[in-house]
Amino acid sequence: MKKTISLVLVLVLALATVSLAAGDTWTRKADMPTGRTALSTAAVGAKIYAFGGRTTTDNDSGSTVEEYDSATDTWTIKEDMPTRRMGFGTCAVNGKIYAIGGRQDSGANPIPTVEEYNPQTDTWTRKADMPTARRCPVSAVNGKIYAIGGRGDNGIEHSIVEEYDPTTDTWTRKTDMPTARTSLSTSVANGKIYAIGGYTGETEVNPRLFSIVEEYDPATDSWATKTPMATARAAFATVAVNGKIFAFSGTPFTTYFSSVEEYDVATDTWTRKTNAPTARSNFGAATVDGKIYVIGGRTTGNTVVANVEEYDTGFATPSPDFNGDGIVDSADVYLMVEHWHTDNPFYDIAPAPFGDDFVDVQDLVALSEYLTRNVDDPTLAAHWALDETEGDIAYDTAGLNDAFVAGGALWQPSGGQVNGAIELNGLDGAIITDPALNPADGPFSVLAWVKGGVPGQAVISQQGGANWLVTDPSEGYLMTQLTNAGRGAIALFSETTITDGQWHRIGFVWDGLYRTLYVDGVAVAQDTQNNLENSSNGLYIGAGNNMQSGTFFSGLMDDVRIYNRTVRP
Repeated sequence: MKKTISLVLVLVLALATVSLAAGDTWTRKADMPTGRTALSTAAVGAKIYAFGGRTTTDNDSGSTVEEYDSATDTWTIKEDMPTRRMGFGTCAVNGKIYAIGGRQDSGANPIPTVEEYNPQTDTWTRKADMPTARRCPVSAVNGKIYAIGGRGDNGIEHSIVEEYDPTTDTWTRKTDMPTARTSLSTSVANGKIYAIGGYTGETEVNPRLFSIVEEYDPATDSWATKTPMATARAAFATVAVNGKIFAFSGTPFTTYFSSVEEYDVATDTWTRKTNAPTARSNFGAATVDGKIYVIGGRTTGNTVVANVEEYDTGFATPSPDFNGDGIVDSADVYLMVEHWHTDNPFYDIAPAPFGDDFVDVQDLVALSEYLTRNVDDPTLAAHWALDETEGDIAYDTAGLNDAFVAGGALWQPSGGQVNGAIELNGLDGAIITDPALNPADGPFSVLAWVKGGVPGQAVISQQGGANWLVTDPSEGYLMTQLTNAGRGAIALFSETTITDGQWHRIGFVWDGLYRTLYVDGVAVAQDTQNNLENSSNGLYIGAGNNMQSGTFFSGLMDDVRIYNRTVRP
């Protein structure tokens, strides 16, 4: 296993900001260099790739490929597709993008051609043809690609579903979609594919426009009908983020929509969101870090556009800083590899923002984009680095919870585990701060480096509430007294001593079901706890919940962090 991890780490290093989202807002971004309609888009890491399409509404298709860097808001020209096309599907699997089907010329029959693009090398490879030539959307689940419905030869609408396995380069016929249609959109949420909207009818004369939603479960190869969209539409785009599917714009043939609707797969309900600035159809859309980028297409007056608009969903991508130490490095790679080929959502970070229910090379590639970077993590509720050299303020580098240093405390600028530290005297020295979060609100983690201490002393407590991290009074074992407020609530004890005079990184993590204590990256105690006590009081760092004599910490403290998510220290 160690050899495998080492080899994977070498691979990741060879391959190569999470932001706090406001939600339901639009921002204009840099235009795509080449305005196009009937293009297709896909994202790998922080980059979005725009493929093919046509530059006017009456010309034939092109093979242009342009890369958008969402971090820098810039575009780069890449290697052309070998096969020019429009009205086709693309999706990413294991860091590579597959262009499937489409047509080359206006009025021509579709093609079955499949080509694989490697963004790392900017190269293309021909793959096995799709059995049924058509223009159709594609979506990926568990490393397999599903081509669903669409339009085939002579304008025939299909209900055909075909599964492509990139590993074996083979296609398999699956159960047909209940409703044959074209110009629909598909998205993946919670391991299922949602086929939404579209129409039947080659021309605009008496077409049937759909708001229908049909759910496909690849695990059982079965379909179910769900609640329809409020707005019937075609030639639009859907993008899934955090169990929600966002439907953008589109057309009912005679006009262009700007409306946006959000579908919650858990509740099977639709909600109207803020309209897009530009009403359009036949465009591309992809997501990076919880933001959706709507790209190109055609709009009022049948005009082809190059503009790019960013929609903020309000959901930030899970942090790639798995162990919560503020930087993405080899330790995070090791954690991901330890969960290789599982469906662990903690490490399933690609495709952004919430993965595909399978930890694989695609997740490793996404992680590599963050390597050696300090992470601006919106889930970091408070961070006291304790690197000050003087004064009575310990600054919160993550928020607004600057703390007051009271009593016997001495700054140690070069004596910490992570830069500087603070030394507390065990008598009256403590750090006092406003509340960082309420334990009852949901999953959270609290982490700290400590050196020293004696049995019975506290590391972190809530004023008048529970001792979050404390040592038991006899052996100096790490424990927590943070529990629910009901009868029978008990503390969680470990059998691991942290008062041996060595540096230890300690942590308490509650994921909404389990309480877990960590010492130096190892879970040393765990039990079930469905809820925690409600308290919005401030915190004591280095003292017990009532500042009782004997609970003041004697020793060094460093890098105290509180996250409103689960962390794997």
